[in-house]
Amino acid sequence: MKLTALLFVLTYPCFATEPVAAVRVYDPPAVNGALDDPAWDLAVATESMFVQTQPNFGEPMSEETEIRVVYDDKFIYFAFIMHDGHPEDFLRMVAPRDTRFSSEWVGLWLDTFNDDNNAYFFYVNVDNVQRDGRLSEVGGWDENWDGIWESATAVTDSGWIAELAIPFSDLRYAKREKQTWGMNVNRTITRTNEKGYLYPMENSFNVDMEKFGDLVGLENLPQSGNTRFWAYGAGRLRYMPGNKDEYDPWANSGLDARLSLSSQMALDLTVNPDFGQVESDPDQVNLSHWETYLSEKRAFFLEGSDMFNMPFNLFYSRRIGSVAPNGELIPILGGAKLTGLAGGFRVGFMDAFTGKVREGDSVIVRHTNYTAGRLVREFGSGTYLGACLTSADIPAEDSLPYVYGRAGALDGRLHFLDFHSLSASVAGTWNSTDTVWEKNVSYNGEYDFNTDKLGFECGFERSGENFDANMMGYTSATGFLKTWTEAGYFYRTGNSPIFRGFNGNLDLNYTEIPGGPVTNRSASLSLGAMLRNMYNAGITFIYKGSHTDVYEGPEGMHYEGGPGFLLRCFTDHRKPLYGNIRFFRLPYCEGTNVKIGTEIGYKPFPNISTGLSLDWNTTENAKKYNRAGGEWGYRDTDWRSVTLKAGMMFTNELGLRVSSQLSRFEFAWDSGNTARRINHRFNALLTWRFRPGSTFYFMLGENADPDPKTGDPGEPEFTAFAKLSWLLFR
Repeated sequence: MKLTALLFVLTYPCFATEPVAAVRVYDPPAVNGALDDPAWDLAVATESMFVQTQPNFGEPMSEETEIRVVYDDKFIYFAFIMHDGHPEDFLRMVAPRDTRFSSEWVGLWLDTFNDDNNAYFFYVNVDNVQRDGRLSEVGGWDENWDGIWESATAVTDSGWIAELAIPFSDLRYAKREKQTWGMNVNRTITRTNEKGYLYPMENSFNVDMEKFGDLVGLENLPQSGNTRFWAYGAGRLRYMPGNKDEYDPWANSGLDARLSLSSQMALDLTVNPDFGQVESDPDQVNLSHWETYLSEKRAFFLEGSDMFNMPFNLFYSRRIGSVAPNGELIPILGGAKLTGLAGGFRVGFMDAFTGKVREGDSVIVRHTNYTAGRLVREFGSGTYLGACLTSADIPAEDSLPYVYGRAGALDGRLHFLDFHSLSASVAGTWNSTDTVWEKNVSYNGEYDFNTDKLGFECGFERSGENFDANMMGYTSATGFLKTWTEAGYFYRTGNSPIFRGFNGNLDLNYTEIPGGPVTNRSASLSLGAMLRNMYNAGITFIYKGSHTDVYEGPEGMHYEGGPGFLLRCFTDHRKPLYGNIRFFRLPYCEGTNVKIGTEIGYKPFPNISTGLSLDWNTTENAKKYNRAGGEWGYRDTDWRSVTLKAGMMFTNELGLRVSSQLSRFEFAWDSGNTARRINHRFNALLTWRFRPGSTFYFMLGENADPDPKTGDPGEPEFTAFAKLSWLLFR
């Protein structure tokens, strides 16, 4: 290890330290992967042996990479030539856009403001599958961002080529005549399990924007992007047996627009959007007292979502256009979103208005207006101050009063001395039902220290008794004081023929109700090993101390806790046959909780994938309050699920995905009260991206919810859904 580190220091200047130069051209190249256009002859070639982050940290990659950059008035073009002496050994993968790659790939990073805080990434694999997103020091990873860019790839006798064309209208950048952007490029070689960067990274697990190099030569870039319009039409036919109207037809159409107000600011508008068509969420067991937190899948909310990542979960987009008490989707009539940079501040503002839901002659959900805004000022890498506000308003109607729920927060982070940072947040809520305002405040603080080998953090959070952001956010427990400490270490094994590294992590947590009981005290120690063949395995030892669950029963219940453990093992997901297994055994309410999960995947061809998942979650002798019987007792639960998935890509733009899940949940009390629930879901989704930014979807689905009396699968409902989204112009 010492020799490797010394060689890294001595050879570091031999790796890329100079900027990458972009050259303006007036006859742009055709994006075909051939690189035979005259424009590429004008480009300045950057040739480099990238620096490995794995498996041999700090050493040069075994193959050279060449980079060329040109641009015109609309696009910036990148050419990557990945030399490789064994192209016959490439792992191949044809998959839907934004799928994580299990093949050769190259990735481009652009910090267009060169502020070390925000970057776009554009990845393409050897089979021209695209993946993109954004990374922000404030909002974290945003892999839901989708740019409209073009790419082409080709395999040659000496490696492979990737060609990218990214429109300036997709990017935000400063108002300067001469631009200098931060830039980095990373690449994998699956044959040797190598991953490396053009500009070396000190941390092999995180993308450090401070370590980016410079992209120079950009002058007189367009300062206002294109305006884009999408029109869509959607239709659905649902068959519901046992209902008076067995067939429930539905159709809708709408218009979305993106107005690039400048190179720094964009306005998204939508009229009668297709917000409500959320794909079915997978069935899962929830043994807690709180609702399941659901991920967002709707395009309008995903765009710029990093700017709406607010402290204390003040903004939870699934509140908007959710499901009414009768099962109907709440319609969203329109919305607007403003995101970008103004006066040195990052800005995010959104407003959406939802319609009524009726059941017979009664209105069960009223019109509601949702507003959210966030303002962030950044001061160098990792340092910022932010503020945010949210408001949900339900106007008075008939005899029903005006109802509102509002929240606001201030947050910030100070990054100093390379590896240290301090962060803090304070938030308050005020709702139409509140009477005691001083108990509506929450605040927290955290210290972090991170290097490529060692990580340490400690912090606290204090939640007010009446803190409640649930009209527009997600609040579970309140009225607590939580503290935590976590320390981790990663050891690289150098040139070991078997192991890539070992890791260990210690996690301590303590939560109490000030002046009341302790609600959580736990400690865990995790140990893991990563092998050269990309397998990894680990074990976690857990001890849960005595604590009180204040939400269990009328007055809470004290539990003694005990030891537990978690085992996990993952094979190389890039191989045609791969899998993983997870086994938990944890203390739960004086009893035990056992979880077993396993997944097996098989890819017989680069364009076909299949998967089988089995999950089993049981609890035994858990002391719980039986609300139906109004008494304490001991309860056993048994939840099992089997999920089958398959996908086939006919081309890079046309693919079919099929999934089916069957789950069963049972519980039994020692008093003899039992219940059973069996669910079945199936859907087949055909996706055709017939031109950049334009997509056709066709879905067939079946959902069989349990019969409320027997718990057996009820009459299945069948749904056919089609949607066409067309980018009219850009």
